[in-house]
Amino acid sequence: MIKKQLATAISIALVGTLATSPVLAEEKKPDSTTEGTMVKLIDALYESGAIDSKAYGALRLSAAGEQPVKKEKPLTPEEKKVKAAKGTPASLTFKNGFKMETDDGEHSMEIHGRIQADSYNTLSNTDATTDKFDIRRAYLYANGKLYKNWEYLIVGSFQGSPQLVWAEINAHLWDEVQFKFGQYRFPFSVNESTSSRNIDFMERSIAMQFIPGLDRGAMVHGNPTQGLYYGLGVVNGGLRNNAGLKSTGIDETSDVDGKDFLGHLSYNAAPILGHKDSIYHFGLSGAFGKQPTKPGDANYQLRAVTETNSLKFFQADSFTDTEVNLSRIGATSVLAHGPVKLVSEYVHNNFDGNTSGQSFSRDIDAFYVSAHWLLTGEKYANFFGKQNAFGDIAPTRNFDMKGGWGTWELAFRFSHMDASDFKADNAVGTGRLSNGFANQANAYTAGLKWVINPQVRLLANYIRTDFNQAIISNGKSLNSENGLNARVQINF
Repeated sequence: MIKKQLATAISIALVGTLATSPVLAEEKKPDSTTEGTMVKLIDALYESGAIDSKAYGALRLSAAGEQPVKKEKPLTPEEKKVKAAKGTPASLTFKNGFKMETDDGEHSMEIHGRIQADSYNTLSNTDATTDKFDIRRAYLYANGKLYKNWEYLIVGSFQGSPQLVWAEINAHLWDEVQFKFGQYRFPFSVNESTSSRNIDFMERSIAMQFIPGLDRGAMVHGNPTQGLYYGLGVVNGGLRNNAGLKSTGIDETSDVDGKDFLGHLSYNAAPILGHKDSIYHFGLSGAFGKQPTKPGDANYQLRAVTETNSLKFFQADSFTDTEVNLSRIGATSVLAHGPVKLVSEYVHNNFDGNTSGQSFSRDIDAFYVSAHWLLTGEKYANFFGKQNAFGDIAPTRNFDMKGGWGTWELAFRFSHMDASDFKADNAVGTGRLSNGFANQANAYTAGLKWVINPQVRLLANYIRTDFNQAIISNGKSLNSENGLNARVQINF
């Protein structure tokens, strides 16, 4: 017993000596003589039973100038639950909006909003339309990703009754092949695909009232190679096919049995040519489906409004045939170099049906051409995305009252619409022009835009629209409309 107590005391002293040894403190191995003596002593302690195998191994490593490897204690099931409940560490940043993202980059959420405060002023017959201040759009929305590849976007509109605008899921498994589901906007044209916060003028062209808008369905799309973008979709169609009927399409339902099928293909040749300051973009789109009909229901009448967003100038009585085929074809070109841009888009609609044994085919053709100049020298190519749309303009230097002037843009647009197949003397139910409306129009818009910073911009538009025949509004006859509109916009 005395032997064991003595051995234990010696082992304790030995461990203390090893731990405080200057040799070990400087992380140097002991010389061979010292090492041999220590090893023999440790062996003797182990053989006498003074130390167990665990202490023996640790002391042998220490004698050799090494540190034993410390293994982390396995987590208990309860500790694992606590760790999982804490979640993955995340950070909050602000860049054109608030963004939360996990440190591993797998998950993110961005919170954005938009307010467009407008002023509408009629310069022609002031009794035909109403001058007013208006909230054109008030949006709140969230977008982001889950597990890196599952992207989402949900947008609510609050300028009137709260309404759902977008609700889309995008499976971004590959850049070349992506799958989109929900309520989304098909990329039929550049003007329509570009967000309303970034469109060139306060309102889109008349021509854009005759293309597919927001709808519910599914789409496969992607960028197979640099500059190339495609989309193939299937949607309900329904009431959103009625030009100018809904600003968002949120109330549309599947009003006809069957679906609309859409396709798009576009290519920007500038990147592959190495022209980083230019855009050479061309696109083609098509859509085929049914036009919903309901005789006597005003919601099913084709219609169009001027680019002041104040005056309805075209309206056709509803079709009476339950099977009206609707086909649409669109073409787009965007040419830009540095601060100069030219855009043109064309759309053709054909309505084909049979009413009381009488076949009919009615066409609507519309197009616009616009020219733009960034007076402060920014380059349009920097703001053109991969998916047929322009993004936010970022000034070279924000307006700051210290020499920064933001971005200034001057733009002009000519729009034309021809629905002359819709005549007042057409048979009932075959596409007859309603009384007091025109079936052709030319619109001229001049715009000045001041982008104070990426989140704030001011716009002023002068719009003149000439009709091929007099229209009646509020009991007043009009051959043309002149308007001066202005907007203050903030988005985050």
